[in-house]
Amino acid sequence: MPHASPSVSEVLPDFLEYLRVEEQRTPETLLRYRQHIQAFITSVGDCSVGAINSEKLSVYKRHLLDRGLAAATMATMLSGLRSFLRYLRDISGLTVYDPAKVRRPVIPKREVEYLSKEEVQRFLDAIPTQTYAGLRDRALAEVLCASGMRIAEALALDRPQIDWEAHEARIIGKGNKQRKVYFTDTALGWLHRYLQSRHDDHAAVFVTQGDASTLLRAQSTWKRFHRYAQRAGLTKQVYPHMLRHTMATTLLANGCPIGHIRTLLGHEHLTTTCRYYLGVMSDAEAKDAHARYLSYQPERGEKMDEKKTGRENEAPWMLDL
Repeated sequence: MPHASPSVSEVLPDFLEYLRVEEQRTPETLLRYRQHIQAFITSVGDCSVGAINSEKLSVYKRHLLDRGLAAATMATMLSGLRSFLRYLRDISGLTVYDPAKVRRPVIPKREVEYLSKEEVQRFLDAIPTQTYAGLRDRALAEVLCASGMRIAEALALDRPQIDWEAHEARIIGKGNKQRKVYFTDTALGWLHRYLQSRHDDHAAVFVTQGDASTLLRAQSTWKRFHRYAQRAGLTKQVYPHMLRHTMATTLLANGCPIGHIRTLLGHEHLTTTCRYYLGVMSDAEAKDAHARYLSYQPERGEKMDEKKTGRENEAPWMLDL
C-alpha cells in the first residue's frame, strides 16, 4: 500500500531550507515564500501535497481575489506556489500537480516610477546626517543611486566586498548570480564617512545602531525613505527600488546604451531591461531628445551627395514645396 504524501505544512520547512542553502535566498525572500504557502494553507486547508489539484487552486485564487489583491501581488503569490510544487517534484521526487498548470493573472503594464535629477538632490538633501541613522541612510541612498542595486543586495553587502580603489563591489544578486556593481566618488565619500562613525565590528555595511548591531530590514528602510521624501516636499512616495529605476532612467536619458544598462542592473535578459526602461521618458523629455539627437546633416568631412543649395540655414517651412 503506497504511503500517503506529507501535508503542505510538513514539507514547508524543508522547502525553505532548500531555498536558503542551495539557492542562497535572502531572509526577506524566505519570509515571503513562507507567507505565500501559509496563505495557500489558510485558503484550502493543510492538505497533503498530492491532493493539490485544479479545484484547490480555484479556491485559492478566489480567496486571493476576495482579498482585493492587485494582479501583480496575486501573480507573485502564485509563483511562490509554483516554485513549491517544482521543488516537491524535482527535488523531493513526489508526484504533485504540474507546476506549469498554475496560471498567473495578466499583470497590467505599470509605468516605471523614478526621480528627476532635481528631485534626487532634494531627496538626498532632506536626509538629516547629524545622527547615526541619518548618516547611514544618506550613505545607503547614495549607494543605491550610484550602483542601481536592489535593496536586498545593498543590505546584504559586507565591508570586505568593497574595492575602494576600483570603485566597485562584487555581489551575489537575484537568482544567485554574481556581478559587479560600481560606485561614484560621491557615494564612496558618504559611505566612508558613515563607516568612520561606526564603532562595531559587524561585517555588514548597513546595520542598526548599538553594541548589538543587526542587519537593516528593507521594510523599515521603506518607511524612512517615505519620511525623507515628505521632508523634501516631494509628491512622490520614494522607496528604495525607485532609486534603482532612477539610476537606470538617468543613464538612458544621458545616452547610455541599453545593453550597458542591462549589465549594470544585473538583468539576465535584455528584454527585461527593454520592457522596463524603453519608452519611459515623458513627452517633454522625448521632444528635447528629438531636438538634441535628430540630425541628417553630414558629419564634418563627410561628402554630400548633391551640391549645397545655399539655403541650408533656412527653416524647413520657409523652403518651397
